[in-house]
Amino acid sequence: MINLGKIILTCLLMTHVLHAKLNIYVDADKVTIGEQVRLSIVAEGNEVIPPKVTALCGEEIVSTSTSTSVQGINGVFTKKQIFEYTFVPTKSCTVEPISVTVDGQQEMTKPLEITVSPVKVTKNSRFILQLQTDKHRVYVGEPFTLSVIFKQKHGANAVDSKFTLPSMKNFWVKEESEGRKFEEDGYTVQHLSYILAEQKSGYHTIKPARIEIAARTQRQDTWGQWFATLKWRTYFSNELEMEVLPLPDNLSVVGTFQIDAEVDRSEVNASEPVNVTVSIKGSGNFEDIKGFKPKISGVGVFAEEPSTKAAIEQGKYRGVWRQKIAFVPTHDITIPPFTLHYFDLESNRSKTIQTRPISIHVKNAASVTETKPLQIQRPAVTETAVTHNETPSNCSGGSFGWGLGMGLVLGVLLGLLPWRTWRRRYRAQESVRFKDERDVLKVLLNHLDDADAADMAAQLEAKFYEGKAVSIDSKRLKALYKKYM
Repeated sequence: MINLGKIILTCLLMTHVLHAKLNIYVDADKVTIGEQVRLSIVAEGNEVIPPKVTALCGEEIVSTSTSTSVQGINGVFTKKQIFEYTFVPTKSCTVEPISVTVDGQQEMTKPLEITVSPVKVTKNSRFILQLQTDKHRVYVGEPFTLSVIFKQKHGANAVDSKFTLPSMKNFWVKEESEGRKFEEDGYTVQHLSYILAEQKSGYHTIKPARIEIAARTQRQDTWGQWFATLKWRTYFSNELEMEVLPLPDNLSVVGTFQIDAEVDRSEVNASEPVNVTVSIKGSGNFEDIKGFKPKISGVGVFAEEPSTKAAIEQGKYRGVWRQKIAFVPTHDITIPPFTLHYFDLESNRSKTIQTRPISIHVKNAASVTETKPLQIQRPAVTETAVTHNETPSNCSGGSFGWGLGMGLVLGVLLGLLPWRTWRRRYRAQESVRFKDERDVLKVLLNHLDDADAADMAAQLEAKFYEGKAVSIDSKRLKALYKKYM
């Protein structure tokens, strides 16, 4: 009796020159849009180099698999390698020939035609995916709502699903809702809302969204065996056309707004901060509103970065834009109105809104007095007659001459001493006394016309009022304090 196992082992160890053979086929060449197509390449040979396939019919590969088998018929053994690729064609197409190297020879598959038919959505469809919008004509930057609606018919069991947001080139996604789920007309409905804004004028297309649904099915392998598996099918939504209009008058803000400014106090001591909060409420592209930083002569102004708190309310994008600004006056001031220029959607025209001016009284403001030129008054000199009958001096002429000579010598020696150097060293060693760096800031705010003083004041303002980590040069600080005290 022949030992079949030995024969198979011997055949596998032998070097065969097999006839190279290449086949290609798909599980379905006529599908509706969203259905997956599984393409198989079967290569017969001892050495097969896998083909490089990254896309089919212009679509990405969903999944790949590779298997190898050896089959013997009447003592002739054939080695096969199977390469499988799954993709979702979105239109009718041709799978171009694919190159495969088998036993050192380059082989090409034959082209395959794939026919894709559109899906007819009816009231009885198992799954329905839709895109809806509240506007089809908007201005650049104008927020609008995009709704994604997915319906699953009762009894249409889905094992798994994967949702992909539509491609929205040039559109900015501002906000996403938490979503709603409800029952309607025999369907389970899921509703998502997105707030979008277009950044360029013209005609633009929001491409279809897609959702992949997995359901259990039976599949037959290459050898004719049936087994249970999951079959994925992709469902596409409709697409939307949008007309985007440019904003007039070089405006960048669009919507419907109200502006207000609140001050924490209207009376302060000199160099004490006054805090103003500017609020802009309504609906529009808050993110394009620039912050305010007014300039007032002799007043330090510290402006924080604006913040926006907005959300979808009743299908619209509403919120509040806020900015806090601190003013440090040394005299009575009037804070000018805060102004916003924008395109108003209610009146469909350019509009300007502003706050009222705010008056601040400084209780102990330093009074500005007129400086008069310095006048030096000298005492009148009274001439007296000189008589020659004065009492004679006790100093003899010799002693007077000797004393005069010693005085001259001593004066020369003292004049040679480095008095100026010692004085500079002494003054440099003197400590400039101030309680806090804030004291220096109060002094410097009165001398902002000096570039050095203005720069140091800006650093101190950033440290105290903006919370920044600023390294202050202590020597320079003391020098400026000494200069203006």
